[in-house]
Amino acid sequence: MKPEATNAGLAWVNAGLLALVALAPLPLASNRPLPAALLALGAGLLLIGWSLAVWRGASVTISPSKIAGPFALYLGVCLWIAFQWLPGLWADPIWAEASAALGTALPGGISVNPDATLTGLMHLLSYGAVFWLSLQLNAKAERAYFSLGAVAAIGAAYALYGLIVWVTGNDWILFYRKWAYHDALASTFVNRNSFATFMGLCLLAGFSLFLKRIEPVLGVKRQWRQKTVLILESLSSGATVWLAGSVLAVALALLLTGSRGGFISSLAGLLVLALAHARGMLSRRTILPALALGAAFFTIIFLAGGGKVVDRYEAGGAELGNREEIYLLTLDAIEASPWAGSGFGTFPDVISAFQPKTPQLEPVWDKAHNTYLENALELGIPAAIALNAAILLLAGIALRGVQMRKRDWAIAGIGVAATVLVGLHALVDFSLQIPAVAMLYAFMLGIAVAQSWSTRRPGQDSTP
Repeated sequence: MKPEATNAGLAWVNAGLLALVALAPLPLASNRPLPAALLALGAGLLLIGWSLAVWRGASVTISPSKIAGPFALYLGVCLWIAFQWLPGLWADPIWAEASAALGTALPGGISVNPDATLTGLMHLLSYGAVFWLSLQLNAKAERAYFSLGAVAAIGAAYALYGLIVWVTGNDWILFYRKWAYHDALASTFVNRNSFATFMGLCLLAGFSLFLKRIEPVLGVKRQWRQKTVLILESLSSGATVWLAGSVLAVALALLLTGSRGGFISSLAGLLVLALAHARGMLSRRTILPALALGAAFFTIIFLAGGGKVVDRYEAGGAELGNREEIYLLTLDAIEASPWAGSGFGTFPDVISAFQPKTPQLEPVWDKAHNTYLENALELGIPAAIALNAAILLLAGIALRGVQMRKRDWAIAGIGVAATVLVGLHALVDFSLQIPAVAMLYAFMLGIAVAQSWSTRRPGQDSTP
């Protein structure tokens, strides 16, 4: 097969991947059965397209051996979920009770809801496909920067839509009247906290590209006052103005969500990202103008929309108490089956048996508001640890890239920052369980890991 044909095939796969990430937030963050299934179908078709391109002669840019550990853990978790779904192999006691109540023999299995477990496996496989495609398609730095620019543009588009809805009454989500969070910006998402995480991830991409634009100015040997003037002059270029505007829009939308967890997690991610950029960039002479620019930037954003977050902190005691109750009951449910779990995706089915019928608590819980606890309940503690370990190992590869690479290390830093962001927010919410957020995170982590190794070939002297 001619190289032109295989390159064209990969270009189509790359365009499809960007379209998938861009469209995922549109239908209510794909957190409904049909859009989630279409998202998984799209990821599967793109993976087939990439495989055909490789079969026709395209190269596998990142060897699977480089991520052997995380891949083995991820594959093991997927196989365990499939085992949980299979009927009759290891029946949960609830199936015997159901058989007695219905007067008929049921096949049984580990999962208390096999359909939900199969759906959960579909989601996990689609995220894995997006990560793998992003890993393979973003091995070149210029492609990685283009993909990050696309993420920044996607975030700006959804932020602008949300801001338009906000200033026109905040009554609609697409063609639907809002039925929740009437006082918060959520764009095409239903849940403001999940949208805050999505905005935070887009903010990392845009802010990283913005910092790259002004890095040459920060490296100039001048007094800090002169350097500040040079930075302001550099902001007049078209690309830098666009980046600054997109970052401002995304940051403002993030604040107007009023999400405390999203705000704190995003700040933590930005701090990690700034530290990654600072490696080799900041010195005693450059630290003052950089801090001044950053302080001015975020002060403007906070003055514009920070009141929503402050109000949430002042009125959040009851909500925190409610979540503490959910956490305690989830721990009780984990104790009922700590090793095998109840089946991936079955939290709503299981927790209802432990939930007291009190007016202070929601009538139905479908999320634990802590992804780690929910995974432990559904997968069992060993498989939940394996899933988290797979992600941490990938983030560790990205961290090593920040430390070892001689150029473009900040791209790898985005993977570390994004993992800090979603990892912290997963302690108090369920954003990673929303397909649009998980898809974006998998895409960005793939970009970061792809830029975590040297591009040198044996015998070459070029720097990584």
